[in-house]
Amino acid sequence: MNETYKLYVIDESGEEKRLGFKPMEYRNLMELVLNELYEEWGDCKGRAMCGTCHIEVLSGRPGDEMEPFEEQTLDGLPNRTSASRLACQISIDKSIDGMKFRILKDF
Repeated sequence: MNETYKLYVIDESGEEKRLGFKPMEYRNLMELVLNELYEEWGDCKGRAMCGTCHIEVLSGRPGDEMEPFEEQTLDGLPNRTSASRLACQISIDKSIDGMKFRILKDF
């Protein structure tokens, strides 16, 4: 099964990018964006400790529920919103097909 899905990311300059992906092609959304958009983020390599892959979910809802360690990291970020998540904690699967995210820089 070679299904391909898409999502949209608004980068730091406000430009919307369409990214295609296959389920489980990457471990998480952070790796997909890092590979496709060449953003320099994700300092802790996906352990939800640094907050550098802070994003805002603009449409849809990821299938992954927020874990307490992600909540704790987000609590320390200056521009957290009610729709904030860490991209390293969002799985690359069908549940995020068509979703839109915005990259938030805190540092």
